[in-house]
Amino acid sequence: MDFAKTEITKGVTAIFNRMRNETHDDDEPILRLDSQDEEEPDIELDGGKTDASIFNKQEAPLEQTPFKVLLELEGVGTDEGRLGVDLVTILDISGSMRGIKLAKLKLAMQFLVQKLSRTDRLSVVTFNKKAEKLCPLRQITENSRTEIADQVNDLVAKSSTNTEAGLKLALKILKDRTRTKNRSVAIMLMSYGIEDPESQAITVPVSEVPVYTFAFGSGCDHEVLSVIAKNSKGGTFSPVPDLEDLSVAFSTSLAGLLNVAIEDLTLTVVPLNSSQLNKVNAGNYPQTRQATVMEPVTVTFRSLYDREIRKVLANLTLPKVDKRFGVQIFKVVFEYRVLGKDKFDSDERLINVTRIAKPKDEERREVLAEETRIGTASSIKEARILADQRELAEARKKLEDANASLSEIDAVLKAQVEHLHLLMASQETYDNQGKAFALALEASHESQRSTALPAGIPSLYDTPLMAEYKTQARNYDLDPEGYKVPTPEEDKITTAPPPPPVLQVDRAKI
Repeated sequence: MDFAKTEITKGVTAIFNRMRNETHDDDEPILRLDSQDEEEPDIELDGGKTDASIFNKQEAPLEQTPFKVLLELEGVGTDEGRLGVDLVTILDISGSMRGIKLAKLKLAMQFLVQKLSRTDRLSVVTFNKKAEKLCPLRQITENSRTEIADQVNDLVAKSSTNTEAGLKLALKILKDRTRTKNRSVAIMLMSYGIEDPESQAITVPVSEVPVYTFAFGSGCDHEVLSVIAKNSKGGTFSPVPDLEDLSVAFSTSLAGLLNVAIEDLTLTVVPLNSSQLNKVNAGNYPQTRQATVMEPVTVTFRSLYDREIRKVLANLTLPKVDKRFGVQIFKVVFEYRVLGKDKFDSDERLINVTRIAKPKDEERREVLAEETRIGTASSIKEARILADQRELAEARKKLEDANASLSEIDAVLKAQVEHLHLLMASQETYDNQGKAFALALEASHESQRSTALPAGIPSLYDTPLMAEYKTQARNYDLDPEGYKVPTPEEDKITTAPPPPPVLQVDRAKI
């Protein structure tokens, strides 16, 4: 018997038993700005919605024919404000975080705290061999910002890496809250090292909470952090090979989780008039469909950030007809919930096509672009699997073929493929950097959600606010003492969509 291992296991079990028995109902109330004891009233938001755009050919031949329709759903936030966020950050302070890594983490945390507002609450959890709550969920005020920053600055890196303990403690803090009405939640997990053998973080159930994971450097278990984010409710995985980009990585996730437009979005596609719904491409989002291609398909998307888009490519077969006529080929119904309300809003669209002997329509460029993206994302995943199997030459060939099929209008995809190809120069380079980058690309394409990529590598899914937050994070890193981080109100002004053009009337012709 391995007595040393047995004793370690007993110690870990004791830690988890103690965590289970502890309660964390010490979350602070959200007090009014002008009061020391009066709480803010519950916020009621109106105006958040989903906009839908549909792209397809307007004509189809009389014979049986394949047909494609692209649906785009965009989250549109409200100008009335947003729900407060209860955020728990989980900071790795194991021995692997010593030196510049911990210093950069502290700086990034200062930026994060500055971007939170009075309606938000922040709890900080640290973990090494065990997990500890540095502070409960605290309302963000000038005083709490300073106090949390001081606590983070006093952290010292030591001991091993029990990621599971940190994640479980964060979930317990959110579960034990006394104030939950009309509040959204999120977890941000940051780590550098390989987790302890006794730590099994990927087994922790996180499906009800967004978990944003950040993997520092090359010495981290990227796959574990990637799986945790994928298993969560809309979280993302971000590799941070260069710690100079840590604040920027944080800013991408912050811009999303602080600006959720709608939640619980579902889309149902209903084929009509003998149309067959063969396939629905919607990334890794769950689909519910009946036994036949004549039945509806429902896709569950969960949340959408303000100005964030989900694309769905439907592949149909239209039946043979005898003469020209217009027909409805399918219906789309989407439902969603505005934050802070139990009521669901819904809308629907009908797709019409003219069946004609000799159609002249060419395929819509939006449809072709989405097909290209789906194919490229598939090639990236296949190349990553080959590289994991140490078949690097075949992996590189897969990327070269994908790159050759892209044109100048696919500049973002080309940049992603070429950078991954560069990181497959050798097996060592791939293991240290390429795998994490590939996992991040896969997750981003499958979820159609932005994640932090190495400096200079563009994302297809950045919202305007994400781009603004990244700029702010870079400015803050350059001058943390002198740079004033913009307020949420200033962010809204900066990223507001341009007003519609004013029609100029030539009065001389009236």
